[in-house]
Amino acid sequence: MAQLSTPGAPRRIRLTDAPADSSVSALRLGDSVPGDAVVVRRSHLERGGRPWFPVAGEYHYARTDPARWREDLAAMRSNGVTLVSTYAIWILHQETPESIDWSGALDLRRFVETARAVGLEVVLRIGPWVHGETRNGGFPDWVQSADVGLRADDPAYLELVTPWIGALADQLRGLFRNDEAPDAPIVAIQVENELYDQPEHLRTLRRLAEAAGMTAPLWTATGWGGAQLPPEEFLPVYAGYVDGFWEDSDAGWPENYAMHFRFTDERDDLGVGADVRAASNGGAAGATGADTAAAETVPYATCELGGGMPVAYHRRPHVDPEDVAAVALAKLASGSVFQGYYMYHGGVQVPGTQESQATGYPNDLPARDYDFAAPLGAFGQRRRHADLLRLQHLFAQTAADVLAPAVPSFAEGEPRAALRADREQGFVFFSTYQPAVAPLPAETVQFELGLGEHRVVLPSEPAVVPSGASFVWPVRRLLPDGSRFSASAQLVTELELDGVPTVVLFQTAGVPVEVVHEGVGGGSEHHPVHPVAVPTAENGLEVGGARMIVLDAATAETLWRGEVDGVEHLVFSAADVSFDGALSIRLADGPQTVSTIPALTRVGDGVQRIDGPGDLLGVYRVDGHGATSAGLEAEIVRVSEALGTVPVRHGGSAGRLAAPLEEDFALAARYRLRLPATPDGARPGDRAILGIDWVGDVGRAHHDGVLVADQFWSGRLWEIDVTGLSGELELGLLPWSPDSAVHLDGRVRPLADREGLAVFGARVHRSRLVPVTA
Repeated sequence: MAQLSTPGAPRRIRLTDAPADSSVSALRLGDSVPGDAVVVRRSHLERGGRPWFPVAGEYHYARTDPARWREDLAAMRSNGVTLVSTYAIWILHQETPESIDWSGALDLRRFVETARAVGLEVVLRIGPWVHGETRNGGFPDWVQSADVGLRADDPAYLELVTPWIGALADQLRGLFRNDEAPDAPIVAIQVENELYDQPEHLRTLRRLAEAAGMTAPLWTATGWGGAQLPPEEFLPVYAGYVDGFWEDSDAGWPENYAMHFRFTDERDDLGVGADVRAASNGGAAGATGADTAAAETVPYATCELGGGMPVAYHRRPHVDPEDVAAVALAKLASGSVFQGYYMYHGGVQVPGTQESQATGYPNDLPARDYDFAAPLGAFGQRRRHADLLRLQHLFAQTAADVLAPAVPSFAEGEPRAALRADREQGFVFFSTYQPAVAPLPAETVQFELGLGEHRVVLPSEPAVVPSGASFVWPVRRLLPDGSRFSASAQLVTELELDGVPTVVLFQTAGVPVEVVHEGVGGGSEHHPVHPVAVPTAENGLEVGGARMIVLDAATAETLWRGEVDGVEHLVFSAADVSFDGALSIRLADGPQTVSTIPALTRVGDGVQRIDGPGDLLGVYRVDGHGATSAGLEAEIVRVSEALGTVPVRHGGSAGRLAAPLEEDFALAARYRLRLPATPDGARPGDRAILGIDWVGDVGRAHHDGVLVADQFWSGRLWEIDVTGLSGELELGLLPWSPDSAVHLDGRVRPLADREGLAVFGARVHRSRLVPVTA
């Protein structure tokens, strides 16, 4: 969140465009699908002869309820994600060598087909070793314990791996894109994960997959940790996290995380996966320091921009939504042409398969909780970073023609300013953002930008950018009549609305909005623009043959774009929005108002238009027919007090603090939580999410004797899916010790130290997906 602080003296930051090499790369990637060929150029990806800017979000089919796959995937698409990436976690499918399970939540084919049905393509991450905070990195126990050289070209290991890869290929037959199947959804395949010193093994895995029938225009492998990749075989993909549960509890905030908030041509992060490398190398982190690929020879792609961060017992990061958005924007500023998030949608661990010290890891993770504090939570809860990222995704899709081929240029000594531009137009990026642990000061800045023979000064007077801001502004953006504009506001999207070309921007960090219009014949006009919460025909700016709508920041976070009845619409709603078939919103806490441009041609039952018919905006009241409520208090009763704190133990390969053992829960305070009754008229797709506001060390929830949820407390609300559950939950809560060496965010640790253990309340929020259009 932007914070005001005393800015320094005004500074003029000078940036000029950098030449880009858009020749075809040497990578053995791409395809020749007629009219839609994928080409990997040295600077960017191309599809159908135009720059292609994929946005991928990780979602694990096996860690979610298959009844929710379609709605969840449609929600990702509505939030601007274009590809869903997913691990095929071997241990979940094949517990024994004799049989492979593709049923229920393991029905990978159904998952991929569902993704295609809602308009998503797929990145399939086949492993065989995946990590994913999974026991054995995803290896079945019988593979992990085999007398073979794991993750290497040991023939005995390959003999185990080959049937699994073949089974995956058979299960997904016809869903791999190639020239004969141009509409197939699987467009990228990743082999292995975090394998840094076995390039020939990576090559072997690709050969095995291809021999089994897997095809895709993109083959990827993780490039961090100085990974050595076989030449010309893989597009390296990189990571960028705000913090890491895998760090030591006394590590503070390591410098390698600060780099992700700076604009830089450095792609690698040696910290990601270092704990696992150390565990497998007798304590050495094991990074090679090798250059995976020179930055100028392959496009900059990511696969693990942290959508949040899970917690381990010893270290419990508290990542804010603004942190996630700032890292994502920093990667755009640094030249990314492929944004990939891990996780974009959280999940729930399959019992007994989480990463733990008992299974050879340095860290203990929760037995069930894999919410990841992601943009979409484990049960589909939309969080603020989904809104912030959606604005970036819409921008990247709109600007791809210019943004993707443009490489970044930086000013010396300015790690938070960048320009991505060709010689005619582009985008300037700036940031004063770092997490709360290390905030940056406000700045008073003005940009002098050189694009070929053109010079642009923006804004016309230096502007105060408060602490905690990050943005991208358009520079000499082409308008329909051939003129151009620059603006001290962030571009969101461009589309035709009711026959009028429309440009949508929003105010950033409270900086006064100025639109500079350069005429076709020369000369320029400066237009100060007041951002609006309610766009009307009267308050837009008409310039260059286009209507410009400049939103205030709060309204921009409610903006969605999608197709309704075959026509592109802007939708304004604080609720979840889906464009899957009909326009729908998820109602919670009672009726909602939704607005659209243009107005809807038809509406569903329970939807009433509440504005005048001549307005630019159609405004509608949507009623959920009483299926939702403002949150129902859950009755919670303490049965017994805690008998003490957990004994301090250390374990695992790094000697870190260990999570409580089963017998330690004899010390826990016991609570009974009675769930509110399910209302009459419940429908498939209705949700009920319990939120428990508490403080302590570790909590567990059982229903009918089954562990349904757990949490290592980190200051977040404990959310539990209670859809379809009735009766009582039994809670076991262990108190926090003020002497604990566990790492907690400094903003929440004082509460834990003061309270030790407290339950402040619990509420159940019910919601329903309601069609707005008939």
